Amino acid sequence: MRKVIGFIAVVLFFGGLTFPNFVCAKNEDPFEEWANEHSVRVLVIERFSYHNGHLLHEVVYTGNELRTKFNVDKLSKEKKIAMSIYTLKLLFPNEVYTLAKGRSIEKSHYKTTILTTSYEPYPWWENEPYLPRWTWEYIGKGIYEKADPVDLVWENTRKYRVKRVLRNVGWLDYVLSTPQYIYDPPEYGGRGWEKGDDIATSFIGIPSRYHMRLWVIYNKKIVGAAHYEEWNWLVFTHVIDSYEIAEDKVASYYTNSWNVNFDFYELDNYIQIPFNDGSATKISKG
Repeated sequence: MRKVIGFIAVVLFFGGLTFPNFVCAKNEDPFEEWANEHSVRVLVIERFSYHNGHLLHEVVYTGNELRTKFNVDKLSKEKKIAMSIYTLKLLFPNEVYTLAKGRSIEKSHYKTTILTTSYEPYPWWENEPYLPRWTWEYIGKGIYEKADPVDLVWENTRKYRVKRVLRNVGWLDYVLSTPQYIYDPPEYGGRGWEKGDDIATSFIGIPSRYHMRLWVIYNKKIVGAAHYEEWNWLVFTHVIDSYEIAEDKVASYYTNSWNVNFDFYELDNYIQIPFNDGSATKISKG
């Protein structure tokens, strides 16, 4: 009985204590909080039309959240590609006659995406490891959409040296691609929204290619967003098949005379499909 009473006393004593918050503190990711504030559910409307031997693909974003958060009724982007009636029939066997007569067809679906204005980028330079996590695609009216994860970082070198290694194994400059951007803070010497420098294993990328965009950021590090992509005729753009395969492929070119640390930086830019593990490989000279 004394043991039982003593046990109860101990429980009551420790039960009344208040332990420091750090015991159960949650490691908050500042980007996640920012991203939640910039998360927008939009209605995506895709319009296809065919005129004078060209297929026009227009993508429109609209919805209540877009109007509420950004005071914008709709955002749109277009792509135009030369196409024969024969190819059109292969891609749209059921709608080819509608398109050939000059009428458009529409498809729609909902999606949730991350948008920001040109004056409100995520301040990655204020949070460890002081590297950008994502690239951004400009979609009009001063608004950018989150695009691809950064997965490679070069240090103690220059961009032309990074590109020279890739050109020596057959990669090409000045390739066909959609522009993407990273915000580099002017207060630290950056130039604001900067367009990526493209380099790839094929100029057009049909049927597929490795493709990477490069940026030199204010702290002289070079960041890259690499992926393996395949051309999809139904949406008239490249569709990314893998990030990890491309990250390892690019890094493999530097293993002989550079220092390569795979998955060195934790950038918390994980993607399930197509898979990206959330880490970036560091490559340095000297």
